[in-house]
Amino acid sequence: MKTNTKLSIVAIMVFTFAISACKKDKKELPKVDEPELITTIKLTFTNTNNAADVKTFAWKDLDGQGGAAPMVDTIKLAANTNYNLEITEILNETATPVENVTEEIEEENYEHLFVYKPSASLLTVAISDKDKNKLPVGLMAVVNTNTAKTGTLRIVLRHQKGVKDGTEAPGSTDFDITYPVKIK
Repeated sequence: MKTNTKLSIVAIMVFTFAISACKKDKKELPKVDEPELITTIKLTFTNTNNAADVKTFAWKDLDGQGGAAPMVDTIKLAANTNYNLEITEILNETATPVENVTEEIEEENYEHLFVYKPSASLLTVAISDKDKNKLPVGLMAVVNTNTAKTGTLRIVLRHQKGVKDGTEAPGSTDFDITYPVKIK
């Protein structure tokens, strides 16, 4: 009897230890950052020589990736002109209430980088805002247009938690969108 009792006690102790070890492991798993669902992005261009010349363009994909194609405004800018660009809204309109993701990106700018990719010789984009580590963010930029032509402006938001180095390579993509552009 004593042997059975001792074996039962040992079995209970091993079982209890195994369960508590599993619970401890689950608590120590690192949190994985899920990419934000982005449904709307608004860009505002202000002519540096005429503050009254302000243009806003939107990209909307209210059903998320897949499904219906996004609604995208064509960016129309004057040739040979300088603009201040600001990303004024990044929204998740599937959340209730609507989630303004712009605020989160501003607060965590040391984890984010906007990458601007205009089609060849259409315009140039120079990021003008920096994070606490003096690395580019991209919520604000200076845009210089060239001669009249059409093309595209691709904007990629990179989430670079713990790995941001000022380049596009590290991290993951939160969104990758393309606006048509007409320089006139």
